[in-house]
Amino acid sequence: MLLDLNVLVLEMQGSQMGSLILVLMTLLISSPSWGADYEKGLIAYERGDLSAALEKWRPLAEQGNEYAQLHLGYMYSQGKGVVQSYREALKWYRLAANQGNADAQLALGIMYSNGQGVVQNYREALRWYRLAVESENEMDNSTPAQAQYYLGVAYANGYGV
Repeated sequence: MLLDLNVLVLEMQGSQMGSLILVLMTLLISSPSWGADYEKGLIAYERGDLSAALEKWRPLAEQGNEYAQLHLGYMYSQGKGVVQSYREALKWYRLAANQGNADAQLALGIMYSNGQGVVQNYREALRWYRLAVESENEMDNSTPAQAQYYLGVAYANGYGV
């Protein structure tokens, strides 16, 4: 029996994806100059102080830190410490994804597959999955594998192909 891509995508969106992203973020900080504030944001997030995390990450994200952008994307997609907004999540994920961040590319694929903040578009989802597969993800080698999985499910079910 073939698995339904939408069911798998919905499962990925929950706290499992958030926990995975947080664990991955601890492995690499993109710039020494951003490191201290990034780490403070991570500590605040982990202790549940979402406003403090947002206060640390937003300026970094606005300065182009892809990992802070990834976190803001997640916070907006899940409504963590902010008003939930798929459109705002897309904005931050796209900024990180355009820098080659495989986690953000995978998240965009999921959002396009689900039609969150955009018109559902399996072809666009496949494009982002492919980019995530091709990206060198220095934080987590499993992200390209996850993207390969979503690609396989899409092809097996004829989504976007």
